[in-house]
Order: sequence, then structure tokens, then C-alpha cells
Amino acid sequence: MEQKRIEELIGKVEHFSVDGVCSAIKPNGNGNVNDTFVVVLDHNSKSKRFTLQRINHLVFQNPPELMDNFSRVSRHLQSKPGRHCLRVMPARNGQFYHLDEQGNYWRLMEYIEGVKCLEVPENQKQAYEAAHTFGQFQADLIDLPGEPLIETIPEFHNTAKRFKNFKDILSKDDHGRASGVSEWIDFVKKRENLCSALATEKLPVRVVHNDTKLNNVLLDAETEKGVCAIDLDTVMPGCVLHDFGDLVRTTACPVSEDETDLQKVKFLPVIFEAIVEGFYQATKNFLIEDEITGLAKAPLVITYELGLRFLTDYLAGDTYFKISYPEHNLNRAKVQFQLVSSMEDYENAMEEMVTRICRKKNRLVANG
Repeated sequence: MEQKRIEELIGKVEHFSVDGVCSAIKPNGNGNVNDTFVVVLDHNSKSKRFTLQRINHLVFQNPPELMDNFSRVSRHLQSKPGRHCLRVMPARNGQFYHLDEQGNYWRLMEYIEGVKCLEVPENQKQAYEAAHTFGQFQADLIDLPGEPLIETIPEFHNTAKRFKNFKDILSKDDHGRASGVSEWIDFVKKRENLCSALATEKLPVRVVHNDTKLNNVLLDAETEKGVCAIDLDTVMPGCVLHDFGDLVRTTACPVSEDETDLQKVKFLPVIFEAIVEGFYQATKNFLIEDEITGLAKAPLVITYELGLRFLTDYLAGDTYFKISYPEHNLNRAKVQFQLVSSMEDYENAMEEMVTRICRKKNRLVANG
């Protein structure tokens, strides 16, 4: 980074209630929404790392509400014995964010050491641990006190609404891209029934993560035990099936969503089995029958939904997700749709696994 940019970022850090002098700062991560940096602060001959992040207020249009959710969840998780979680540092103004003169919102979080995150799993154990960690995250927030969290992105996983937005953008075709992607437009339209496949209106509203990508869970660097979930921007009221489905989408596939070789994109049933095992072990005390029944279908729905969002953003001129090249969102959409096709080949097997794992020994929690 240029020296001027480094000095600007150091200036952001100085607005937070932390001790030390900044000795290093560098970009970190590959998120599609926020800008993230690792900051090193030196104090009393010791160095400590923090994560500095600019909240994308074009995506999250009310960062103060977002940070209220974030801080409430963080404090509650800290109250759980033996739990690790992201700790957000207070700004000197008493808030958990800093608003700069350009209208950008910034936050500073403790950097969790001795951990790693993965883009794709290397084995079943990693998949199990990731699933168990996200399941435990939900279990720990069952008793979150106070008023319901704020819905920072209304109807975030409303697949039917995403489909309607897709049709609206397609009808306008302001960027003239529709004619070149007719194959994928047809793919989307033929599977419109997935928009209502989960019947979420019948399911409990819970505190959920809403972005359970594999790289949003930290594993211990040595033992590979799950440590905690990160990236809490979308934590809000929602459906447990969306969290489960998104984890399967990113974990039961051997390549990342930025893969360009579609032949490498395939569903891994053995990884799916490990995910079901880990997730159910952490959530079996509160899941109801309808939620368990939906576990097999959820990955299809959420994968279809994200592919729909990538394709819609491509047609709209790439206004939401960060891109590195002109067809980036289109290629992302193709990966998701290819994964949907692969999942469709295993639908019966997925249902059988869920039944075997979640219903054995009559452990099914009564609906209600």
C-alpha cells in the first residue's frame, strides 16, 4: 500500500480505545463486501494484532444498527463459559464504530491468534468441526436477552423476492448482458419452485448467522477443533435452514465460488454427511421436526439463491459484489448453478443421510 493510505488507516485506528503505536498494517481476507486490514499495535514492548474494517454502508445501510446487533451478540457469547468470539473494541466516542469525515464507518476487533480459516475442507473432520461451531453459535444465542435483533438487511434470504428482483433487472437489461447468458436465465426460470421449497413461514424465527461460509468459521491451527464463527454483520432474526444450507454450499464442494473450471464443481456427499453430524450434534436440543425435515432441501435452495444473486448482479452491472474482472459475477453464478445440478443428483441420498443421523434412537425433538 502507498504510504499515504497507510497513514490514513492509522488515523482510523487512533479513534478507538486501544493502547499502542501502530507498527504495521496490511490488507487481509477476500471478502466480497467490506474492506479488511490487519493492524499491529506495539505497547509496553509487546505487540498485539487487531482487525480494522470498513463497513460497506452501501450494502449495510444502517451501520449503527448493525453494530448494535454485533456488540449484543459478542457480549452474550463472551458470557458463555469456555467460548471464544469476536470482540469489538469501543471507539473513543463510546460507540462501537467510528464515522469518518467521508461518511465511512469503521470498526476495530481483536485479532484471534492461533487459528486458521479454510476456503474448502481438506477432510471430513474439518467439515464436522465447522458445522458444529455454527450449530453451537445458534445454540448459544437461543437465550439472547432483550428485544429481538434488528433485521439489518430485510428479507435477506427471501428467495422469492430475489427471484422477483432478478426478473425486474432482466426485463430492463440496462447493460445489454441478457442475450449472452440465456442458458443460465433458462436454468433459473426452470427451478423457480425452489423459491418456496423450504416453507420458512412455518418455521421458528431464531438468531442466525446468515453467512455461514466455511471461511467464516475459525479452526484451531493445531488441533483443527472449531473455535468460533466470525463475520457477524448479518446476524439477525432468521431461519436455521438458511445457515445450514449455506454451510453445505461452501463446504461440500471441492472448489471455491470463484472457480472458473466448472468440471471441478461437484457435490461431495461424504462431506455433507459430516456436516449433518456436526450441526445436529450442536442443535439437537432445540431443532423441531419441520426444521430437521428441511435440512436435505436447504442446500439446494440456498445455492440456487446465491447463484441467482450473482447472475442478477451481473445483469445489473455489478453493483453489489466486489469483482476482479468483468465476468466475475457471471462465473460465480455458473459455479453455483453447476453445484445445484450436482446436488440434484444426490437429493435422495441427502434425505436418507438426514433421516439416519437425525432420527436415530428416536432423538427427534417434538414439533412445537
